[in-house]
Amino acid sequence: MHKPLVLACLMLAAAIVHAGEPAAPRAVLTLAEQPLRLVRGATVYKAGSGVAVQRDDILETGDAGAQVEAGADAIVALGPHSRVLVANLAADGKSPVEVELLQGWMKMAARGRRAAVTTPALQVEFASGSTIVHAGDGLDAMFAEEGGQQAARVDGKEMAGPVLKLGAEQYAGLDAGKPQPVAGRPPRAFVEAMPPAFRDHLAPAPDVKNPGKVPPVKEREAGFADVDDWLASTLPARRRFVARFKGRLLDPDFRKQLDRALGQSPEWKPVLHPVRPSNGSLF
Repeated sequence: MHKPLVLACLMLAAAIVHAGEPAAPRAVLTLAEQPLRLVRGATVYKAGSGVAVQRDDILETGDAGAQVEAGADAIVALGPHSRVLVANLAADGKSPVEVELLQGWMKMAARGRRAAVTTPALQVEFASGSTIVHAGDGLDAMFAEEGGQQAARVDGKEMAGPVLKLGAEQYAGLDAGKPQPVAGRPPRAFVEAMPPAFRDHLAPAPDVKNPGKVPPVKEREAGFADVDDWLASTLPARRRFVARFKGRLLDPDFRKQLDRALGQSPEWKPVLHPVRPSNGSLF
């Protein structure tokens, strides 16, 4: 048999084997009473139940909540009017679950996996259990529903204070202007503001149609108003935003608004106002 023919047969066999392999599991938006706004890369989409969720996706709910699952051992529920960035939510059953909450409410359950939720002022970590976290309105707070957890104040760069170790059913809150979070029982205001659905244990959604195969609907390239709060935040993901949104500087309106808001920031000033090298001449 000629070598080209042998090579073609081998390639065909490999393709058949690969085609028969099951697709790698993915995190999926499994519950969405209303479509979410999804910012993927620098593009805005509308996403409903069945859409796969990727690393660094920004999900923003409207008047209703939503749920994202990365297998039965990692579930994230969002309250209404909540905004999160999925830093890591692989459905491999072993990698860390990491979510950044800019605003609103979220509940996370992780079994046998390290999990972390970061808000602009608070970082929550646990190895196995479930937690409820709120960000905004002058108070970043958490409730350790199940499992031992820890919380600490963050300043956008790293932990900026002692770590509070919390047992199940303990609360920690950090009021605006306070140096460290305070632990104890959840105050009535926190419990009353919490989404009612968060009182129940998280469970996989039943009967999700075409999970991970439903495409999001593209709406437009992101305008500055779509991402301004994210760009100005102190969340860890901001370190990746220059590379992510640099291409949008070709839009004059986006560039103008970004320059007005963040043109002198350490991240954006070198991009918006690069220093031209001197030619070394004294004249």
